[in-house]
Amino acid sequence: MDTVLTISDVFKSPQNLHCVQKIKEWIDGNTFYTKQHLIWNIGVTNAENLLNIESTIRQDMTCKHWRYWANDSFKDAMETIRKLNKAPNVIKSPHNDYSSKGSYVFVYKTIIPRDSRLFHTLHA
Repeated sequence: MDTVLTISDVFKSPQNLHCVQKIKEWIDGNTFYTKQHLIWNIGVTNAENLLNIESTIRQDMTCKHWRYWANDSFKDAMETIRKLNKAPNVIKSPHNDYSSKGSYVFVYKTIIPRDSRLFHTLHA
């Protein structure tokens, strides 16, 4: 019986990779030009705060795309963010809610703020 539990634990890990792959495909499908000065923001939150964050982001006129994915746990959500942060056009969202230890990963595309260091680096 212990062997069965160990094998089932091993088979749970590709689901997290599958979620990362789905998010990467969605980002790649909605990225038309790399030089359009738009950036992907990612964050993690719980189900209670997800609608508040979505309404805040969608009210912003610079938000181009919005989507979220449910993960199994906070640990899986953080692993997803860690893997997605390696992309050059993805940064962490200021709307992150790490303290809630939620399992939802949200992604949205917006214009780079003029007061950010990234904006000045690209336009220097």
